[in-house]
Amino acid sequence: MWKNNYDVMIDITTRCNAGCPQCHRTDINGLKKVSWLPDINWNLETFKKAYPEDVIKNMFIADFCGTWGDPIANNNVVDMVKYIRDTNSECRINLNTNGSIRSEEWWWNLGIIGEDKLFVVFAVEGIDQKMQQQYRQFTFLDKILKNMETLSNTKARVLSQTIVWHHNENHLEEIEKMCIEHGSFRHHILMTDRWGTTSELSFTNHRGEKDVLRKAGFKIKENKTYAVQKDRKRYFKKETKLGTHEKRTIENIRKQKTTMEIKCEWGAKNKVLVNPDGQVFPCCFFCNGAFKDKFVKKNGGKSFFSHPLMKKYLEYEKELNVFHNNLNDIIKHKWFSTLLPNSWNTENPVMQCQKHCGKFSALNEL
Repeated sequence: MWKNNYDVMIDITTRCNAGCPQCHRTDINGLKKVSWLPDINWNLETFKKAYPEDVIKNMFIADFCGTWGDPIANNNVVDMVKYIRDTNSECRINLNTNGSIRSEEWWWNLGIIGEDKLFVVFAVEGIDQKMQQQYRQFTFLDKILKNMETLSNTKARVLSQTIVWHHNENHLEEIEKMCIEHGSFRHHILMTDRWGTTSELSFTNHRGEKDVLRKAGFKIKENKTYAVQKDRKRYFKKETKLGTHEKRTIENIRKQKTTMEIKCEWGAKNKVLVNPDGQVFPCCFFCNGAFKDKFVKKNGGKSFFSHPLMKKYLEYEKELNVFHNNLNDIIKHKWFSTLLPNSWNTENPVMQCQKHCGKFSALNEL
């Protein structure tokens, strides 16, 4: 499982300039941050305390991909990148951002410091401002493209990504072409796995107007498929009837998956996550429920920490926090090395493991 030379998902702020309706930090009534989310914004000294030099030297990847905020919203992120580069010149640094803030000069300076070890992923989801802001509200497409192009003129690598929605699914090739023209060397197309089987999310925008976000998705219902499928990075929709061969293939896959062992994807990648409060978790699926439980008082609902494994986590909470214990030691703690993997072999694994990891999620893919 987890060992040194790891990949760390780093969350350094709960601030963000965007108001994305399906984001964990967004209140769907007005698209501001949810009221319970605390204002956390690390400075350089806080970062060094959480990640001292011996930890940085053991990092293979420093992945600034905030669940609760955009790392670029933190004024100290350039200094953090410099600290990592000065301490471990071989460490890859990933930054995931909507890219709609900071000046072009700021982005140039970031690229100069990060050099060829810096990889920045920009979120672009439209061919024009109207399409871009349907999901990435409060972001500005022209500014994002200018920032991408500026950064691409340094040694840093620019990547781009698009989440597929009903409103942009017929423009994915145009979006990719536009991103490449503005410096992206690789474009990723993603599909959201949130909301379960629900296909729409209703929300109220910042003007008080009712709106709806619609998924583009994949499902097998009765004997038909209606899908957004991937073919050489291109997505297309199709509707067909399933023949005898397709039905047999799906049934055989389902049978094979019943014999699969449970494997932790993040454990296999040697990746852990550190929340803005310094708590270390095995993946982002754990951090969501845990962080909300910490700051929201439950009104009769089932707490994430009511699970036996998470009750044990609370017993060791201080030991599993980077402000009280070294990350090199935390990943060797018995909660990570013994209690968590053993829980997968019980009849009561954590719901997040059942839903997202190993054979539990595999059985539900088809």
